Amino acid sequence: MIKSKRIISLMLAIVLFAGMVVSSYAYNDNYPNTHRNTGQHIADLIAVARTQMGYKELNTSTGYPIAPNASAGYTKYGASFGDPTGEWCAYFVSWCASQAGIPSSVVPRLGNCAATVKWYKKHSVFYEGSSGYTPKAGDIIFFNWAGGSTAKHIGIVTGVSGNNVYTIEGNTGSDRGYMCCARTRSRTAGYIVGYGVPAYNDAKTYVGSHSFANSVSGSSASFSDSIKYTTSKLAVITTTATDITSTNAVLHGSVSNGGRLFVSTAGFFFGTDKVQLAKYPVVTATSKPEFEIAMDVTEKVGALTPNTTYYYRTYACIDGRDYLGPMYAVVTVNDIPQKLVLSETSVHVGVGQTAEIMWAQLPVGSTDKGVTWTSSDESIATVTNDGVVKGVGYGKVTLNAKTNYGVADAQCTATVLIPMPYNMRLVNESCESITVKWDAVEGATGYVLYRTEYSGVEPVEYAHISADKTEFVDENITPGKRYYYSMMTLAEVVDYNSDPTPVIYTTARLKSPEKVSANNVGALLGVSWTAVDEAKGYIVYRSTSEDGLYTIVGEVSTESFVDHNVLAGKTYYYKIVAQNGDQKTVSDYSQTVSVKAKLNENIDLEKDSSILPSQKPVPKKSNEAEISRTHLGGTVIF
Repeated sequence: MIKSKRIISLMLAIVLFAGMVVSSYAYNDNYPNTHRNTGQHIADLIAVARTQMGYKELNTSTGYPIAPNASAGYTKYGASFGDPTGEWCAYFVSWCASQAGIPSSVVPRLGNCAATVKWYKKHSVFYEGSSGYTPKAGDIIFFNWAGGSTAKHIGIVTGVSGNNVYTIEGNTGSDRGYMCCARTRSRTAGYIVGYGVPAYNDAKTYVGSHSFANSVSGSSASFSDSIKYTTSKLAVITTTATDITSTNAVLHGSVSNGGRLFVSTAGFFFGTDKVQLAKYPVVTATSKPEFEIAMDVTEKVGALTPNTTYYYRTYACIDGRDYLGPMYAVVTVNDIPQKLVLSETSVHVGVGQTAEIMWAQLPVGSTDKGVTWTSSDESIATVTNDGVVKGVGYGKVTLNAKTNYGVADAQCTATVLIPMPYNMRLVNESCESITVKWDAVEGATGYVLYRTEYSGVEPVEYAHISADKTEFVDENITPGKRYYYSMMTLAEVVDYNSDPTPVIYTTARLKSPEKVSANNVGALLGVSWTAVDEAKGYIVYRSTSEDGLYTIVGEVSTESFVDHNVLAGKTYYYKIVAQNGDQKTVSDYSQTVSVKAKLNENIDLEKDSSILPSQKPVPKKSNEAEISRTHLGGTVIF
């Protein structure tokens, strides 16, 4: 059920990458982007990234988070670029930028760290890690753990304090399972390659996830105004407020107490009159060399007044004297929404199908009493007050949304088309064909099938199919090659043809190994076969009876296998499967061959030319259960 109190990302419905792959496994997203964009690039980028903290790679077999120190799991970040199991630190940054509504001309959509560095050097600003540059929130940080100059890892800077730079990074923390989490790095670390500085629209006014007034005192006031203590012994620092709403804000500050002086209390002066601010202690009785201070205003003061300027400054009390940080101002959000922003300006929906339009009421934190939606023609499309659009009949309508508290409104057009083909799927039963299947669409006059052999390339028109068909057998394939498909439903009027379905793909099965033979090789057994086109390796299965259970006894990259683990006098049965690790496809089983082991003289495996040559084990990327699942499961769609 959709709640009227919306906590959304405005870009949720519109950031779709060309070539996005539909996985055969329905991965749950337990970390949706719930941030509502404000239009401030840095604020939105960091806010989106924070919603993802804790996200882990998912096991491609179970859909659950991968185990510690495991890798090559599924991520939605890689999937959005057509690389669902790839290294994903750069994909994560690009995904967050897209969700935050930041143009690719500001933060590039690249999946390679080194290429991203080159982009910043050419299009924006880049500072080497050794340059002495002080990073700021929103900068893109690059790493090379070996200290080299080529970037191998990437993250988003969320803040700086002293010698520490704080980040949110994806694809980090192998000891807990590769995930997205916050990190603290030393600014002087040799592994920091440098910083990309995007040309954000709010680079000079960024203050967290909100807007705020400039400091009302000079930057020099960041240190104690005491004559008695030098800045090396005591620094009282006021920093930005966060989580600002119409009635609340969280204040932040810190104390650098290099002299380990006894601080009786520390906290904030706060109020609307900057000459007579009230004092609110937060920390008591400490001599820590450095500590952070944060105060939720409503807990100390009560609810604030909307659209009002408040002043605050950090203090530390030593020997009865207050040492003050600079004074800042924070403006609470206007309680009445001033603007309504929709995730879509236009939507396409099939007859009988639904689409959802997300919205945000600005400024963030204003009172949200919901939205009332209306349709200009309900015989074409209806819309609920939750923004759910349903197609009723062919045509185009205007949908109007208006806030229930205030007068902000926005419009979206909805075009109702014939539905896309239902339940499109691929069946890969042999090396000779791929079968495309779907469920019939009522009222269809036919279907168009699109195909391409390349990831990220828009499929081109491949076949016209009559309305009475619900499957198409594609025999124009090469074993071991991957093919991408999409479909469209044709209506009586061309203007109402459906949109193409999302692209799905599969890899044509390999041909089975042929001319399989087995023979005695001294006290061992040898199996050989002919090469299979497109194969990158082979899996050898063995059983002690022809119709018994076959288990994997080896993976090799050549067309031969020597079985060392045999018993004299026992008969063994073998069959071979070809595999292509790059495309994650296999062949059917080869014919079964058998051979009886006998005990002969000892054989020198290096010198005896009768031994099958050049057997090189393939590095194992998955366990036996996973290999068996991949082969025995039939069609594989990744």
